[in-house]
Amino acid sequence: MSDQQTNQQCAYRYTVRRGDSFYLIAQRQGVPLRDLMDANPGIPPARLMVGDVLCIPPCRNQGCPTGPTGPACPTGPSGSTPPTGPTVPTGPTTPTGPTGGYTCPANRRAVVQEGQTAGDLQIRYNLSYHTLTAANEGKDLENLRGGDIVCVPEENEPCPVPQTVVLGEGETLSTLADRYGKTTAALLRANPCLAPRDFRAGAAVRLPE
Repeated sequence: MSDQQTNQQCAYRYTVRRGDSFYLIAQRQGVPLRDLMDANPGIPPARLMVGDVLCIPPCRNQGCPTGPTGPACPTGPSGSTPPTGPTVPTGPTTPTGPTGGYTCPANRRAVVQEGQTAGDLQIRYNLSYHTLTAANEGKDLENLRGGDIVCVPEENEPCPVPQTVVLGEGETLSTLADRYGKTTAALLRANPCLAPRDFRAGAAVRLPE
């Protein structure tokens, strides 16, 4: 727990678990993201770690449940949760969306909420990182900011299957390099779990592109 939390009024404390982010915690606990960040000024959202203890701010409305078993505040006037589909900006100031070779339909452009990460988007839209990066060429997904526009495709894009070979009797790292016209260094980089002497009969080896 940060020393800067000591003067904060907290409804209760929350211990960060694997896969948590400020955005997801705010969603689950039913508190505004800005209130959660303001209550924990000593913990940078981008550096949230398992085991960190967050101050969950108290409810500002009457009749709101508090404590670890319930949200500290409702998420809206009726306590409803946000819609599951992408948030599409409208009006004359609508951003044009991600750049790159992929053409993103207007209804698949999501507005990044403050504190939201690429991992949050993957979980919300059930997308692989490969799909997300392919649809957002040129965008730094590791440093998203509130208001950014990210393309969230409807379906995942299959990853290319790497070409592999199984070494035969007497084959080694050197003979494999000669056989496929690759350097030994390239083969070692493409197979980070194999030591040079592991390149022997029966070993499945990935060929570098």
